[in-house]
Amino acid sequence: MGERDYKSMTFSGSNKFVSSLLFILASMLTIIVSGLAFGLVWAIEASRITKEAQRDRLKLKRSFLADKQRALSYYRVLSTVYDILNPYLYTCGMRCRIISLVCSGKDLRVLDVGCGTGYTTSGVLSRPDVSWVVGLDMNSVQLNRASKNLRSAEPRVLLSKGDAENLPFKDESFDIAISVGAIEYFPNPKEALKEMTRVVKRKGTVIVGGPRSVWFAKYALTKIFYAPSEREVENLFSEAGLRNVKSILTGVNTIFGTDEYV
Repeated sequence: MGERDYKSMTFSGSNKFVSSLLFILASMLTIIVSGLAFGLVWAIEASRITKEAQRDRLKLKRSFLADKQRALSYYRVLSTVYDILNPYLYTCGMRCRIISLVCSGKDLRVLDVGCGTGYTTSGVLSRPDVSWVVGLDMNSVQLNRASKNLRSAEPRVLLSKGDAENLPFKDESFDIAISVGAIEYFPNPKEALKEMTRVVKRKGTVIVGGPRSVWFAKYALTKIFYAPSEREVENLFSEAGLRNVKSILTGVNTIFGTDEYV
């Protein structure tokens, strides 16, 4: 795809009607592509394990995509349109709101866990007080796209393949760990948060963005991936050893009340 200018792709969301229309279109296309991806994942699983084993496996998981192998297969398909649709579901305004939670400092070192194609990473790199960022993801396809998207920032960014529940970094290696749109796919969110806490300095910050369990999540999203409540997320943070925990809601400015769903 070549180097991508994320700023030219984003939409401010100031016009609620237009924002709603774009949100609907992006959501519909995402559903279509996701359906194809789900079908592929099921086909792969059906060819590998028996129906009885598949049922037992499902009982052990929170949701369909809370399985590393499924999530990897799913994103191999979704990545074909990910960069086109994602900015309309995770807007520039949302990204700026989340990145603004990073405390000001000097020569900050940041870890982006589950970086995908580098959308959040790109936003973090726009901060002048960030010296370098490590983007980590399990999916090689996403990392390859991130490498192209972040080519202009190569001196300040390093991409690494790894597991959020077993981060390949030493203790207190970073000032900030940030993860947006990834916690919903972690089989063990608490373990991932503990790992992010481990690699962050004692007075550092851990920022996580993911889908809140609101009305539409209760009927749909929780069947697909993990959509916790605010209280549940705060408990996970506390159990991981983090202090001064707070929830800040943001979202796409639409007529459907999605402005507080992340």
